[in-house]
Amino acid sequence: IAAACYHKLTSSYSPFVSSAAMSSTLIVSGADRYSPEKLPLLEQNVDEQVANRTWNLDANVTLLRFYQFSPASVKPQIVAKILIKAIMQAPNQDYKCCITLLPERLQQADETIYKVVQLANALETSRFADFWNATNTCRDLLMNIPGFYEAVRGFIAHTLVNTYGRVTKRTLADCLKLDGATLDQYLSDKCRTAGWSIVPTPAGDVVGLPRNDDHQSVVKRTQELIRFEQVAPMLKALTVGF
Repeated sequence: IAAACYHKLTSSYSPFVSSAAMSSTLIVSGADRYSPEKLPLLEQNVDEQVANRTWNLDANVTLLRFYQFSPASVKPQIVAKILIKAIMQAPNQDYKCCITLLPERLQQADETIYKVVQLANALETSRFADFWNATNTCRDLLMNIPGFYEAVRGFIAHTLVNTYGRVTKRTLADCLKLDGATLDQYLSDKCRTAGWSIVPTPAGDVVGLPRNDDHQSVVKRTQELIRFEQVAPMLKALTVGF
């Protein structure tokens, strides 16, 4: 995880490139990145990322480290927004990069942060029913993060594709928390753009997912060579008395 975080912070990678993201890069560059006057700029930039649907891991990690140095300045609502935006980057490891900078005491003490951490844990471990139940506990916060539900459904679909060859339509509906016309439209889009398919069966529709190396059975053949001197004692014992 540490290596993945380091790679991200030292590379030019950014899932979303925008002027807002670039300005935040300028904010955190230089030897004075942890200067106290930078704090309001970093906090303001979190709200800009939310509003503009951008993401800047370097700026957010700098802010979380700042909070580590100055616990009295922590703003739980800002921290919660960073964690939610990090969750939206899955399957990238951005959330782990952020949560490791957050003291466990703060994760437990603040109710909002605690709820977001539980949300992330459920999603990470593919407990999708628990995840959707957890979203109900912080609905007001999530509704103010544009693109959240779209992003997590994309991750859930990614997980299903990399785990199963096909799933029932009912299972897919439960995992994505979609139904009716909304689910049908989602499936139609996936069939058109991502290689999904719908197969009617007597028990109900089954959704065929694209093949990939992660869920294909592979027959592995091995050949082990045995040298004569390894079996010679056994042959000698068998031939005694003949």
